Amino acid sequence: MRALLPFFLFFVSLGTQAATYRWVDENGKVHYGDVLPSQTPSKGGAELDKQGRVKKDSPGSLISPAERRRMEEARVREEEARRQAEAQRRRDQALLTTFVSEDEIDLARDRALEQEVARLRGLSARLTAASEKLTYANGQISHYMGNGMVPPRTFTQMKTEAEGELAAVNAQILNSQNSMQDIKLRAEADRLRFRELKGYR
Repeated sequence: MRALLPFFLFFVSLGTQAATYRWVDENGKVHYGDVLPSQTPSKGGAELDKQGRVKKDSPGSLISPAERRRMEEARVREEEARRQAEAQRRRDQALLTTFVSEDEIDLARDRALEQEVARLRGLSARLTAASEKLTYANGQISHYMGNGMVPPRTFTQMKTEAEGELAAVNAQILNSQNSMQDIKLRAEADRLRFRELKGYR
């Protein structure tokens, strides 16, 4: 057995160092393999690295720029697919680690929604205050202008501030409403994925 070990390690070493080649035959068909054909391909060949990029062209290689671009695009797509698969694996692991039942997913959803509801209550109070401030500023400005006077800068500035506050608060309200929708959709997606991972019917 010990005598066979060096030969085994030798073949393992060859396997780990095997290169990948690409060549085009006389009919224009693309081939891939661990070794190039004994006879030089009619359109040459190329050695590829582990990422599938051309590492070295063989003599007579006629790989066109368009073919190189297609090879690179295919490599990029494969890498993106691997990245997405790994990201999904991490999300699945986090889902199973965080929750032990679907009820816990619902509870987490409800807690997040409660926070947004509380935020909306605060924004609603700010919206009311800003509206009242704007109404008062407009009333004062109309009073002065109705009497042929220039409104004091205090009221024009108050109007500008109130309008800015209203715009900001309305944007935050819309953002909070969108967040609530996202929370619901995310919880539903998590519940369905949780059932798949657990093998529930």
